[in-house]
Amino acid sequence: MADNYIKDTLKDVLRHTHNLGIFEMVKVKGSVESTDIETVDAEKTVILKGNTINPVPDFVDATVGLSRMGVLDGYLKFPGFDDENATVKVVTQNRNDEDVPVEVEFVSPEGTDAHYRFMLADVVNQQLKDIKFKGAEFDVNILPTAKMLKDLSYFNSVIGAFETNFSPKTEDNKLYFYIGDEGSDRTKVLVAEGVDGEIKHDFRWNLDIVLKILRLGDNSNVVMSFNAQGLCQIVVDSGLGVYTYLLPARS
Repeated sequence: MADNYIKDTLKDVLRHTHNLGIFEMVKVKGSVESTDIETVDAEKTVILKGNTINPVPDFVDATVGLSRMGVLDGYLKFPGFDDENATVKVVTQNRNDEDVPVEVEFVSPEGTDAHYRFMLADVVNQQLKDIKFKGAEFDVNILPTAKMLKDLSYFNSVIGAFETNFSPKTEDNKLYFYIGDEGSDRTKVLVAEGVDGEIKHDFRWNLDIVLKILRLGDNSNVVMSFNAQGLCQIVVDSGLGVYTYLLPARS
């Protein structure tokens, strides 16, 4: 049995980035203390800052980029490479007297192999600048429920083609998502009760994108937060990594 930890780590990173369908590349930056994951979509509507629960030894003191993530995803899903006896390992090359990660090598028990090349550090650093976020205070924090997701998904399927955004507001310690505007098709969905804090501003977020992120929470811990400055934060703890999605309001 070979290096399943790197396989599991890459699967987890792709699930929380590539599978959303909005990110073109991901930066992975490692140290002895942590392995950090960063990306932002082209429209800068979703910023992701994450880290693995345990540092990945292959990425210590290294920065690599994941592009062409569909290729990596395809390799990881190939039954021969997903076999517990397959070998999946990070390959390094010596550059400027340093061993630098350059690719992931897959070898099945039958001998089929494939290679996925990383973006080099200088390339990914140029295309994905370091994302600065010093943290924020949040007025409303909720734990999304299965019923909340079911109700929001239902109404998104009903009017999502015409009303793409929602606006969260609190009333009597309850949080509602308003979808649609006065004078058009609209609905008001109860999201959470017993809510501390208030949010009254007419901030808007894309419901489809938010639902995609919240659905990552299957078997995970998820916390969704809003503040009066127009920032939505969704934190997903997968057990292998903690992924913090930051979504600035659209208005």
